[in-house]
Amino acid sequence: MKKFLQQTLASFFGSLAGLFFFFILSGGGLLIFILALLLSNNTPKIENQSALVFNLNSQINDYQSDASLSSLIGNNNDSLTLKEITSAINKAAKDDRINALYLDGSKGNIIAGYGTLTEIRKALEKFKASGKKIIAYNISQGEQDYFLTSIADEINLNPIGGMEINGFASSQLFFASALQKYGIGVQVIRVGKYKSAVEPFTLDNFSKESTIQTSELLEDLWESYVENITKNRPLKTGEINNIADNKGILQAQEAKDLKLVDQLRYEDEIIKELKTITNSKDQDSFRQVTIQNYLLANPSTENNDKIAILYLEGQIVDGEGRISEVGSTRFVAEIRRIRQDKNIKGIVVRVNSPGGSAVASELILRELQLTVKEKPLVISMGDVAASGGYWIATAGEKIFANNNTITGSIGVFGLLFNVENIAKNNGINNGVVKTNEFANLSNNFSQKTEAELAIYQQGVNKIYDLFLERVSKARNLPISKVADIAQGRVWSGKSAQKIGLVDEIGGLDTSIEYLNRKLELKNNFQIVSYPEVRNWQVELLNRLGNTQIENSLTDKEKLVKMMWELNTELDLTEILKNPHKIYTILPYKLNIK
Repeated sequence: MKKFLQQTLASFFGSLAGLFFFFILSGGGLLIFILALLLSNNTPKIENQSALVFNLNSQINDYQSDASLSSLIGNNNDSLTLKEITSAINKAAKDDRINALYLDGSKGNIIAGYGTLTEIRKALEKFKASGKKIIAYNISQGEQDYFLTSIADEINLNPIGGMEINGFASSQLFFASALQKYGIGVQVIRVGKYKSAVEPFTLDNFSKESTIQTSELLEDLWESYVENITKNRPLKTGEINNIADNKGILQAQEAKDLKLVDQLRYEDEIIKELKTITNSKDQDSFRQVTIQNYLLANPSTENNDKIAILYLEGQIVDGEGRISEVGSTRFVAEIRRIRQDKNIKGIVVRVNSPGGSAVASELILRELQLTVKEKPLVISMGDVAASGGYWIATAGEKIFANNNTITGSIGVFGLLFNVENIAKNNGINNGVVKTNEFANLSNNFSQKTEAELAIYQQGVNKIYDLFLERVSKARNLPISKVADIAQGRVWSGKSAQKIGLVDEIGGLDTSIEYLNRKLELKNNFQIVSYPEVRNWQVELLNRLGNTQIENSLTDKEKLVKMMWELNTELDLTEILKNPHKIYTILPYKLNIK
């Protein structure tokens, strides 16, 4: 079923993109259009006294995949990587041609995790420290938007708009009763009382242990959120919590009265102010450059000395995996390429993964262990680096994480489904002839016997012991200490540093700077990213993103969003195809709202 849905989705999106370009360009015009884009050399010009524009209607990822569907079909969301955004802001802070930064929320809201947003916020802090003004404008803004805009010198909200400040919550769907109703059996083997990834299939609500760890994690994340807001706004922690407890959703005037924003203004009034700041009074709009165009106008310089960033983003799976996954076969090959490249002097492994296959995690770890013997290698944790993601992170000589990174989850589980009851209820029986006692072990028709479950439990115990050993050796902690902080428990980056799972609080730029100092490169190096994106695709997508193509597909955005959300919900079933049936993955899909 999963494979069918994936093929259907791929076919649907492929057809949709094809039809779009057919109607826009018709006939052979597509080829001419692509060639014209690639051969054109219209490098954007940056005028003096320009404002850098950061469109907050952006979906921010760590890594630019080979096939950016949203870019191809004209998704209105800008697709930017974290490194692109921070690089542009950091360069602009030192660029005499740029005298302001505009956080433009007029087109929609930002899509990113809080670890990612923290790193962007740090870049904004540096920009502000340079003495240049940051102006923010939103029609309506959620907590993610406000996490960034709260640093602005001037926060503007549309008079008819509003904002959300209501704290963090995590929700989870539970399927135990539904599975029981329809006769689908579930058997579980696990190690770690907090390893609750199995709970959606075995319970109808959070367990006591899961409730405790989720509550404490959310408290850590919310504390970090409030702490950042109070740095730049005339508000105290108690005042923000009072707003979250008693208001939640605020109208524009309420937001201003409570000092969450500075002014209530329309977009044309913001543009008028930006025209003054950029000395563009005689022009239709203000002098400006988008982050995409700013990067095109300021390409990275070639250098023999390189620092590689290896992006491990997505669930960890056996084999090649999809482009959105960390497939062990594909990434082992990438790591070998990095190790064999003599120009690469150091490596940052950027982990943004909830985990997945224990076997795949170990294969990737092994290749990194071979690499660290030849080159300095550090770990940078993104929004989440948990379970199998943390397993891989033990390869680093140093681990960096943000306060609000979600990490830990050192635990292992196995999940076994069977259809024995639903089959019998519908007159279906399963006959088995075998040569040996456990020859039918992998059959998913019947429940496992106690003896069969014992075999799986033995495998889970072995993997868990190996996990503890890996952490103990890498972090220089006694096994007993690791066992105490493991148990599948999830930690914030802030708490993880206190218990020894993380070395320093810092983001991707911090880890790069660490290697720069260690290798004595004196900022004279080039960043190269892996897995490599084919250059012609990046160039095409960048140029397509900067052309004004009108998309006339009705309700396209809603349809695409719905289909991708469906595919995301099916991801766990893809992970559970692991033939070993042993997993190291985050105990739940943390959906912070």
